[in-house]
Amino acid sequence: ATRPEPTAEETLAADGKATFDSLRPHLDSLVARYPAPAAALLPVLWHVQRSRGWLTPTSIHEIAGYLGVPQAQVEGVITFYTMFQDRPTGRDVAMVCKTLTCRLRGAQDVMDALEDHFHVPMGGTTEDGRFTFEAAECLGLCDMAPCMLVVDADRYGDLTPESAVKHLEDRS
Repeated sequence: ATRPEPTAEETLAADGKATFDSLRPHLDSLVARYPAPAAALLPVLWHVQRSRGWLTPTSIHEIAGYLGVPQAQVEGVITFYTMFQDRPTGRDVAMVCKTLTCRLRGAQDVMDALEDHFHVPMGGTTEDGRFTFEAAECLGLCDMAPCMLVVDADRYGDLTPESAVKHLEDRS
């Protein structure tokens, strides 16, 4: 008999990523800090994503069941906040602010330079899996416009197209 194709979760577990059951002790301690399980949605999403690299459809289903909330609520939160990923990403996610202050100070030129230099469009991931580039709503760094945030790492401001490329190249 042929073995069925592995689920996304089985593939992740095989790649050394955490299973939901292995995350439960830490998730239980997170949820215990809140008056109701649903109130812990953001920290639970963050922990699962950090443990697995991204929020798979199975992860979303498991989190909804674990917290006792509709799956649509979990999906809504994931799509609202730019810090959550519902698809695989590069090792570093570089977000360039696209709101008015940054656009007026050259954010589009920065995004164009990143696309040209790394040969990948905004929203895409470099072929080597090093970077995922995203255009983001306000990063809260308006005094440093145009700005870029590398998730879980650094923030860069007063960017030029050349300095944005250099900052990322220097991350290796």
